[in-house]
This record gives sequence, structure tokens and C-alpha cells, in this order.
Amino acid sequence: MKRLAVILATLMLSVSMMGQNVQVGVDASVDCFLSADNPAFSEGLGVLARVGRTDQWVNFIGGVRYIYGPRLSGFQVPLMLNANLIKGRAVSGYLGGGFEFDFVGRYLGAMKMQTGIAGKHFDFRVFYKPYQGDLGAGFTYYF
Repeated sequence: MKRLAVILATLMLSVSMMGQNVQVGVDASVDCFLSADNPAFSEGLGVLARVGRTDQWVNFIGGVRYIYGPRLSGFQVPLMLNANLIKGRAVSGYLGGGFEFDFVGRYLGAMKMQTGIAGKHFDFRVFYKPYQGDLGAGFTYYF
């Protein structure tokens, strides 16, 4: 029964994405865990997919990345929704939010807020995860 539900959900998602612009890209990021005692930096590499174009009001971002550093190391799955509030011919400025799931020990993830600029082949963002006290920046190159 579970397999049938997964197959049905996959088919529904595939049909709903028909005609949408989907781009896949390579992502690099740096996270700074702000702590009064000992701030720590972690780097991340991953693959993200963007559904939608920068001239549309809303874009969905999802993917997987591996973060490594002294405070946190492991796989993360970000699921974000960006609202393009400033739209130009080549770039847009956005505010976004979502959740980043983690597969590191007992930690299950955190809410994530971000702002940035995006173009046809790039996305530069600054993000904050209040639960972790994590301020970071990331860059994605979309093919």
C-alpha cells in the first residue's frame, strides 16, 4: 500500500510539473554557527533544482547537499519557496523560506529564511536558521 501511495504521489508531481521550467544546478555554501562561546564554520556542496523562472512570482527550490565542519556534518535536504519581489529582465530579487531536513544524529532540521538575487543561470543568497543560530551564504550555478 505504501509503495502504491509513493508511485501515485510521484505521478501526480510529475504531471503537475509538466510545462514548468525545471533547472538543475551545483550549489556551494558556507554556514557560520553564531555562538557567544565558539563560532564555527561549515562548508556545503550539493545539487539543487529550481522549478519556475525568475520572471515568475514564485519559485520552488529543492535538493540535497552535504555539509561538513566542526559543529555539523552530514546530508541535508532543503525545500524552499522563494517569492520574486523585484523582477527585472535578467535578474530578480527574492525573499524565501522553508525547511532544511537533516540526517545528522538526533537533529532533524531547521526552518530557514533567505534573501538573494537570481538569474537564469545563478542564484546568490544569504540565509538564516534561527533554531541553530546559523547565518550563511550560498551560490548555485544552474545549467
